Amino acid sequence: MHRTQKLAVTALMASLALALSILKVELPYPVLPYLKFDSAEIPVTLVYFMCGLSCGLLTEALHFTGLVARGADPLGALTKLLAVASMLAGASAARKVSRAAALEFAGGAALRVAVMTAMNWVYFTLLYPSLLDYAVRMAGGLLLLYAFTGLFNLLHAALSFATAWAVYVEVRKRVGQL
Repeated sequence: MHRTQKLAVTALMASLALALSILKVELPYPVLPYLKFDSAEIPVTLVYFMCGLSCGLLTEALHFTGLVARGADPLGALTKLLAVASMLAGASAARKVSRAAALEFAGGAALRVAVMTAMNWVYFTLLYPSLLDYAVRMAGGLLLLYAFTGLFNLLHAALSFATAWAVYVEVRKRVGQL
């Protein structure tokens, strides 16, 4: 794919991600309803498959910028950026070890879970300690809070990767090798 085509795909998918966020095309995580499965990750992950890591990261950076420009909570938007960027970076690192899609997905999910577990600790310990009691009560304990948050990030990575991969395979069949 030529550079101009990559930039066009990046801009288009960043716009789609922002539209999905604005429209709130998301599902709450039943265990911790303040966490949402956000469909905006799918176009970003699709760009990663189609154009590579740098375009995927640029797509998420544009998504983040659009969210903040529209008045979204900057910390929430930053948390989403960290989740997606770590997922894509982990997938890319695993891809350098093996071209197996399963390992790529596992690498992305593993780094996302690790980064977001650390971010969860920062959020509840350093930034908003007053919310920790609420979250612990909702989860049923501190360790369960981290376990359920880790499971959420694992499931979200699986959902984003599986959906984007299915679309990527179909696009590749019709357009040819990207």
